Order: sequence, then C-alpha cells, then structure tokens
Amino acid sequence: MAIFRSLLLLGILTLVLAACANAPAAPAPPAYWPTAGWRSAAPAAHGIDSTRLAALDAAAAALPYLDGLVIVRNGYIVYEYYANDHRADTLHDVASVTKSWTSALVGIARAQGKLPDLDTTLPDLLPTYFAAGAYPDKRAITLRHLLMMRSGIEYDEMKLDSGEYGGPELLEQDTTQVALSFPMAFTPGEAWNYSTLDTQLISAVMQQATGTPLHTFAKEHLFAPLGISNYQWLTDGAGTTIGGQNLSLTPRDMAKLGLLYLHGGKWEGRQLVPADWVRESTMPQGEAYYVPTGQVERIAFYGYHWWLWEDSWYDGMSNGVHAMGYAGQSVLILPRLNMIIVTTAELPSPDQEEPQRAGIHTLIVEQILPAIIP
Repeated sequence: MAIFRSLLLLGILTLVLAACANAPAAPAPPAYWPTAGWRSAAPAAHGIDSTRLAALDAAAAALPYLDGLVIVRNGYIVYEYYANDHRADTLHDVASVTKSWTSALVGIARAQGKLPDLDTTLPDLLPTYFAAGAYPDKRAITLRHLLMMRSGIEYDEMKLDSGEYGGPELLEQDTTQVALSFPMAFTPGEAWNYSTLDTQLISAVMQQATGTPLHTFAKEHLFAPLGISNYQWLTDGAGTTIGGQNLSLTPRDMAKLGLLYLHGGKWEGRQLVPADWVRESTMPQGEAYYVPTGQVERIAFYGYHWWLWEDSWYDGMSNGVHAMGYAGQSVLILPRLNMIIVTTAELPSPDQEEPQRAGIHTLIVEQILPAIIP
C-alpha cells in the first residue's frame, strides 16, 4: 500500500503530534459485548443528530467505490451502509488493516511468553533462515525494528501496489526468503519506511515462536474469543500466513478490533490483548530518517503497525487510532467519542488509491463528525 502518498496528499504530517501518546482512558465497559453479534440503536439515543446523519446516505452513494460503512458509538451500531453488492455478512479484503491484527497477535504471544524480548535479533528469531551465516547484512534487525517499520530493508510499497515486484505468483513462493533477499538501504532502526516486507517477517517470527501459522494462532486466541468465524487469511507457498495483507473479514467483524482496542484489549471481562501492549503499540515513535521526505523527523504518526492522528485531523474532536489499508479499508477508533468508524472500498489500480482515500476522509470529517451533538 502506497500509504505515504496519501499522507502527503492530505497534509497529515503537519497535524500529528506526540500528544497522541496521551490518549484518554478507555470508556466504561459496554452494556453488552458483540461476540454473538452487534446490536443496533437509534443514532439520537447515542448523541448523534439523526437529521444530519440522514444526509449520509446520499453522501456515501456519491462515492461509487465505497463498499461499506459502519458507525459504532457506545458499543451500538448507529449507522450502516453497503453498496456494490456488499452486505453486512460479505467478506472484504481489508488490505493493510491486516497489519494491526498482526500487531495485536504479537502482544498476545508476548503475554503467553512465546516471544522473547522485542530487541532480539532475527538470527535468534528465525534460526533456520539464518543458519550457516546466511543473510549477514540482516543479522542486526530486531523484532522491534520490524514493528516500527525500521528494518532498513530497501523496499518501495508503490512497486508492490503496481505489481513491479510480481503478481499473485509471489504468494506461491516462500515470502520470508523473498523478504530476506532484498538488499539493505539503511542501518536497522535508522529509517522509517512503510514496508509490507517487515510485517511478513513478523509473521514468520510468530510462526517460529508459536509453532503454528499466524492465522491458526489468530483463530484460537483472537478470532474465536471475538466471535469471528467467517474470514479468510491467505498463506504463501511455504505455509506462512501473509502477515501484512490478504485477510478478509466482514465490516462488522472489523469493528470488533476497534472495540477491543477502545477498551484497552479487554473483551467480556477477559484481557485478550495486554493493556500495556495496547498502550505501547499505539504510542508515537521517536525520530528517524523519514524515507518519503528524505529528512529526519519525529515519527509521531505511527506506533507498532497502528496509525496515530491528533485531534485536529478530526476537527478537534478526538485523537484517532487507525488500522488503515489500501484505498480506504479502515478501522478508525476515536476514544474521546467512544466511537468506531469502519470503511471498506474497492481495491483499484494505484492511480485511484489516493482519490478514494481522500473521498472517504472528507466523508468522515464533513458528514459524520459534524453529526455528533456537542
């Protein structure tokens, strides 16, 4: 996903601040948990102007690529929209929203004692691949580097989007080996560069540490407790789950990730994801060389596979924690509003990716958020 192009297009980098780290406390537990299914409620019952929200149908329909839109407030679905033959139970490729699910699974594995310290290097994490001194240029990469998108591996997300690195045949290969075969561009930890390769290496690390592919680990420790049974998650030719994309979920099940993180990793009284991991993974990073601009900057907009926005990005209403994917796949968490906004959209050619994301952003800022009653 060529995510940094959208960041530059929308001017986000001028808005993000370290204040994202000072997120408000989790809301009170919801009246129910949607493990068996979400409940719906009238928008007015949850502080939303129904008159203004009524205009949302026309605004959503004006975005022909928008497949789904779900708004959850105070634990209830207050608005739902589907188009292009999609329904509430239709699976949708969530693209790089997958990365935030992977981040949650890392936190679970750490709590189980199956993962070592985040600063453990790849030779210890993937001993088979690094046997006999293989990949000497990547021996200093740590799990933390991968979570922060700072592996230093030379990689361009736009080339993945355009197919320059290859098409579907990539999935027939051992993608861990493919990722390790890329050259290095920077010292590990030095530069921030959005990279699906980094996430794929995390999937390989998780499989080595837990003894099972990431999607199998997810089924037992995350999907089943959340009541998610309708999903698909692709694997590569070596049987390794594609950690950074190729997960398909329904929009309602996407929203469960938002509710889980909105409540600090708790679900039905059980701490599924450790609270300290929820905090740590949604905190801004320190300075790094930022590849898209070629300058050293504070990476305040990214944690461990989560995007972070300050309140001015959402019209002064709330800091945002964001699982975000190509062309408008999104789980946006607005803690101060006790609100989750999920969107799904067509997966177009790269030249349409930015306009789609911009249109969905405008829909949120100009149509949805102004409907919140002060």
